[in-house]
Amino acid sequence: MTFLNVVLTALALFAVLMLLFGLFVMRNMFIPTKGKRIEAYPHPTKALLVMDIQESGGGSNRQSIPLSTSTPLGAMIAASNRVIDWFDQAGMEVAYIRQVFGNDLITRLHGGRILAGRLEPRIDRRIMIINNNDFKKNRTDAFSNPKLEQFLIARQVDEVFLVGLDAAFCVYYTALGALNRGYKVTVIQDAVLTGRDMAKVLERYRQNGIRIINSRELTELPS
Repeated sequence: MTFLNVVLTALALFAVLMLLFGLFVMRNMFIPTKGKRIEAYPHPTKALLVMDIQESGGGSNRQSIPLSTSTPLGAMIAASNRVIDWFDQAGMEVAYIRQVFGNDLITRLHGGRILAGRLEPRIDRRIMIINNNDFKKNRTDAFSNPKLEQFLIARQVDEVFLVGLDAAFCVYYTALGALNRGYKVTVIQDAVLTGRDMAKVLERYRQNGIRIINSRELTELPS
């Protein structure tokens, strides 16, 4: 095999890898999942999904750290905790979602450093944890984990509320995944965060029929 053939073969392999990478990113980042539409339950319930408010799994120190509400992240966490507490007091379900990448080659090329089994991320210690309803995902849409879907169906949930990160990606595509299954969807405006233009992100929610409220308004809703 000549040097030119070696170079051409290497370029072809590289092109295939880049194509696979592009398909992986498209599937995981920009395409919400689809599933069977939920039934019209006689006594439907509501559930809160706490999205990707997590920290590195390195180390074992779980001591609490101060929460400064003067920062966007701190304010978002404080609002999320108010929502979690309200759901808890109302006796409604709360589920915690964590982003955990797989340990395959494409994921490594994608830049996923939070790998399953290796420094697996945990819920941010500043977040109120009231149960063990813990669900992992490796896509933007949390409904990519069938266990979450089964959890909601078993509890006859027909409306989901979303808080967490990132409002432009994981929260948004999870909301679309929920809509695809017939759920009503509400996003808590002051309990989500993104580096994108929030006004444009929220408008995109509204255009898709997703309700937007803030954490203070939530307490006025019937439970």
